[in-house]
Amino acid sequence: MPNMHKFDRRRFIKGAALGATALAAPAIIGRAAISTAKAAFEGESLIAVSWSGNYEQVFRETVIDPFNAKYGTKAETVGGWDQIVSQIKAAPADNPPFDVTVAEEYISSAGLAENLYLKTDRSKIPNLEAVYPWFYETRPDKAKEFGIPFGGGTCMLLVRKKLGLEPTSWQLLWDEKLAGKVTSDSAAWWWTLSVPAVMDKTSPGLDEMYDMATAEPLFAKLDQLKVARWYKDGAEQANLLNQEEADAAMSYSSDVYTFLTESPGEYLAALPQEGASAWADWYFKVRGTKHNDLADLFLNYMLEKETQDRFLAKSMIFMARKDVTVPEHWGSNYPKSNEDYHKMFQIITMDGWDKINANYQAYDDRMKLTVQRTSG
Repeated sequence: MPNMHKFDRRRFIKGAALGATALAAPAIIGRAAISTAKAAFEGESLIAVSWSGNYEQVFRETVIDPFNAKYGTKAETVGGWDQIVSQIKAAPADNPPFDVTVAEEYISSAGLAENLYLKTDRSKIPNLEAVYPWFYETRPDKAKEFGIPFGGGTCMLLVRKKLGLEPTSWQLLWDEKLAGKVTSDSAAWWWTLSVPAVMDKTSPGLDEMYDMATAEPLFAKLDQLKVARWYKDGAEQANLLNQEEADAAMSYSSDVYTFLTESPGEYLAALPQEGASAWADWYFKVRGTKHNDLADLFLNYMLEKETQDRFLAKSMIFMARKDVTVPEHWGSNYPKSNEDYHKMFQIITMDGWDKINANYQAYDDRMKLTVQRTSG
């Protein structure tokens, strides 16, 4: 095992990333009551991984910085994507590269399979009482014992406002009025594939996606798209839309927020009437952390109403708490009840990810065929 004194967690994270394409009254949180937590934890460090990009910046401004100001801690955040699990596995078991990590269904499943996360002591996280049940109702029983739900993102329909077309249905992407002016993601193709799956009501949720036999009609529906060009990342999507090469897109809520705020009045965006695919952002304590009690305090802080309100005000991430203040930029798209969550959002489940990954190459090859068939 490497010498712990020579293992630099921050250097490890940065190196690996470069290589990867309140409802309860004050309660005991770890070793201190909330009211005396500043004295207990002042000066202590904590590293939390959030999603790279704009999410990381918003997380730093609305979660990390206020937490440090309140408790006198030295928490920091670093961005991560699909390298999160491999980073933890590559580090010494008793000296992980970070203490807390974000994870959606795929990273949650992969990390749980490797026993990389610690079970949640709910008595240490009283703010869990404020969370929508939906977040737990979309997880397998064993997975419910680990981590806390923070929020989540979704796919949205984005259309240029001057066209006079309302983004009420995903079918708009196939409308002849938008022929040759549509774009969607060919890299994270599973989200593009989820669009016809959401439209198809023959199976519950996104079940059609999880077997190549039932997924083939979904690919066939994508074959009928008349795209301007497919995009592979957010920058390419922005170029296609801002240069008016495309007028409509299957976009992600984080990107939609950027389009709406940086180009006010240019676009309309909505969760179509059929609903949309989505992912839930959970945060886990990493096994071996030396900051177990501080991590509990941090996770509970993430679920405070003020924290959730701050993050929501600067994003289009839907939040876990039931009583958040919804900002104007969400319009009428924000869910108002647990029933709304079930109606509006379809998760690519942990089990679904296992099935897709078991046949990943076949899916990937089939999507490449779709791109070929629809690209000029």
